[in-house]
Parts: sequence; C-alpha cells; structure tokens
Amino acid sequence: MAIRNRRGQSNRTDYGELVEVARLYFETGATQNDIAESLKIPQARVSRLLKQAEDEDIVQHVIFPPPLRRLESLLMRELREKGVRDTRVVPRGIGASAAKNEDNLGIVTAEYLIDAILENPSDTVSVCMSCGNTLLAVVMQFTDYLRRNHDVLEELKQKTLVLYPLSLYWEPTLQFNIDSEYPSTSIYPSALVVYLAMQLMTLGCKVIAHAPQPPLDFYREFDDMDEDVQTRQVTKYSSYLEQAKSADIFLLGIGAAQHDARYGTVLDELGIDLTEEFTDDEGMAGEIGYQPFDSRGQFAHFPKLIAVTGEELADLSASDTKIIAILGGEQKIPALKALLQRGQLPFNVLVTDEAIASIFDTAPAQRW
Repeated sequence: MAIRNRRGQSNRTDYGELVEVARLYFETGATQNDIAESLKIPQARVSRLLKQAEDEDIVQHVIFPPPLRRLESLLMRELREKGVRDTRVVPRGIGASAAKNEDNLGIVTAEYLIDAILENPSDTVSVCMSCGNTLLAVVMQFTDYLRRNHDVLEELKQKTLVLYPLSLYWEPTLQFNIDSEYPSTSIYPSALVVYLAMQLMTLGCKVIAHAPQPPLDFYREFDDMDEDVQTRQVTKYSSYLEQAKSADIFLLGIGAAQHDARYGTVLDELGIDLTEEFTDDEGMAGEIGYQPFDSRGQFAHFPKLIAVTGEELADLSASDTKIIAILGGEQKIPALKALLQRGQLPFNVLVTDEAIASIFDTAPAQRW
C-alpha cells in the first residue's frame, strides 16, 4: 500500500496524541478547551496540533455544495407536468470547472442515490447505469461518502446491491489519460458497473454486478449477417438486459454529443450515419447511453446497439422506478430543450446546475 508523504512531519510529534485531538475536535465536536481538559494538556498545544493535522493532510476537509432551493422549487413548478418528481440544483462551475462542475453534480447525485437505496424497503436494490465522466464522478463520490460515514455504510451493508449497465456497447481496450481532450471514451457502462462493484466489495458490501458484453466483432460484422442471424444475435444479447429493465433506480448522464468527437468514434464503430436518421435541420440534440435523440426528443433506434432504450426509459419514468438524470453546463441546454418537447420524459428526477436551472428563471419567450 502506498504511504503518503506528510509535509513537514516531525519525529518529535506524538502522532497518537495528534490523531486523538483531531478526532475529538472534528468528529465529536468537542471544543479545544474540552479537549485540553480531558487530555490534560494546554489549550495552546491543542490548537497547535489541530493546525499541524491540517498542514500534514491528516485532516482533510470535504466540500459539500449547498442546494439551491429557490431554483429547485422553480424547476419543480416548471417540470412537474412533465413527470419530474424531484430536482436538485448545484452551484455553477467556475474557472477550470466552468463548462461543467462534475464534482458538484457527483456529490449531490451520490447523496441522492444513497438515500434512494436506503429508503427502498427491499433487502435487494438494483441500479442500472449509463456512462461518462459525470457518472464516474457520481461513483467516486458515492464510495467516498460511504468511507466517511460509517453508520451509513453499515446500513448499506444490510442490503444487496445489483448493478447493471444501461447499454452493452464497449471497446475492449480501455485508455485513460492518453487523449486528454476526450477522456471519457473509455468510461463505458460496464466499466463503471465493474469499478463500482469492486469499490463496494472493498468496503464489505454485498454486491452483484452484471457486465455482459458482445464481442466487438458483433458490431463490426453485424451488417454482413443474414437477417435471421442478426435477429438471433440481437435476441441473445438483449436477453442480458431484460432484468436491467426492472431495476429500482436508473442513473443517466445526458450528453450533448453532436459536436463530440469521442461520440463520433462510437457512431463509426456502430456504423451509424445520423444523417439518415435525423432529417431535420437541427439534427442530433443529445444522447443517453449512446442513444441519440433529435431536436424533438425522439430517439433513433439502431438494432445493433443493445440497450434499455430511451423509449423504455420514458415508459418506466411513469412508474415507481426512480430514473435520475444528471446534466450540467450551458452546452447541455439544447439537449434538455429537446427532451422537453416530449410528452413523457425519459427521467423523473433531475440533478442539474445553476447554469441550466437559471434558464427557467426567465420568461418562457426568452429561455431558448
């Protein structure tokens, strides 16, 4: 196991005492005077040890973005008639996070997901996940939250989590931090399912992960197959996702992929020509789990893309199933606008940011 370098670590420090002081102060809420009295040391020493604990990263602060309640209420008023039952709005991104604050979205969605799992009365709770950087942020924040909150972790251990991918597409060579312009190319649904399962396993949770994958040749050779062979192959792989359609909770990242080169590589691999599917002038408005939709929010159907489809999600969103959609950043506004053209949205919970929610704080004629 890697050992972190502590900045300025002193051999003369009693680290047992330092850690106890930090725990009493940060975990139990004891005052510095209370700690000094209970440990029979000067209050000035308590203060110095607390500062040293922070300087050496022994104590690390966690930032929780505040919910923007007014915008959440506004969104609910606007979207309730579309079937949305709950909303969360996080602060907009600043600086390097200006395009989309994935950490804010990830933290808030992770907490919402934990509550949804624990509130489910069943001992077994199933979750179906799409893909992308924002979903990766949710997964990372989810497991970090459990590590920090032992009571919540112990409660979660009483349940069995069953994980499914939203779609079966993948490319078997995973590449990370190689092309920084398109970092989420390798964050496929099954990769996230397996990653989350492994993290939960290390925490002692009960988890079952389903990550079936057609071989890449299935996609490459599909168009050359006889029609009956195509049907048999699609039926075979579709059967793997039948149980996923009965999941208790869905996590969806909504992409604005019309100008996204990484998504273009997926379309090329699937042999999909969007110009044949979307004939209107605006073309593709966004995608969910590699499934593109047009400016009217209508999903294109591709037989070789095995997935819980957008239309199936729309049907499920009218049921008791929680379908949580996550999107942030002004570049996602056209995607949301397109989905709002639908009679039934493919989600019923929306986690978004100030940049998008603020659009609804204007007169309808000025929004888009």
